[in-house]
Amino acid sequence: MTSYELWLFLHIGGAIVWIGGAIAAQIFLALTQRAGDPARTAAFGRDVYWIVTRVFMPTSVIVLASGFALKADGNWSWSEPFVWLGLVLWVAVAGLAFGYVTPSLRRVSAQMAVEGPSPALLAHANRLIVFARLLIVVLVIAVFLMVVKPGT
Repeated sequence: MTSYELWLFLHIGGAIVWIGGAIAAQIFLALTQRAGDPARTAAFGRDVYWIVTRVFMPTSVIVLASGFALKADGNWSWSEPFVWLGLVLWVAVAGLAFGYVTPSLRRVSAQMAVEGPSPALLAHANRLIVFARLLIVVLVIAVFLMVVKPGT
C-alpha cells in the first residue's frame, strides 16, 4: 500500500462516516418527529450532539487532513477546481454545521426538555433541520467534485 492509497482510504472512509452518519441522523430525526414525544425529541437532540462532537467533528478533521495529504502526495495543484472547491465547501459546511447548527439544536432541545415543544421552538428547530439537510447536499456535491474532478 502506498501512502497515497492510505490517504485516499482515510479520505473516503471519513467522508462515508460523516455523510452517511448525517443522513442516518436525518432518518432517525424523522422517526423521532413522527413519534411526537417531547422527551424523545430532547433525548434525540442530546444524542445527536454527542455524535456530532465525538464522531462527525473528528471525522471531518480526518477528511481535511487526508485531503491535504492527497494533494501533496498526488501532486495536485491548488488551481485544480476540485481541490480549492473541496476546501471551500469543507470550510463552509464544517463552520456552519459545527459552529452554528449543532450548538443551536442543542440549545433548542435543552429548552424543549424544560419548557416543552412550543410552536416557536418547533419552528426554530425545523429551520435548523432544513439548514442541516442543505449542508448534507453540499457535502454530496463535494463528493461529486472529488470523484469527477472537473477541470482535470
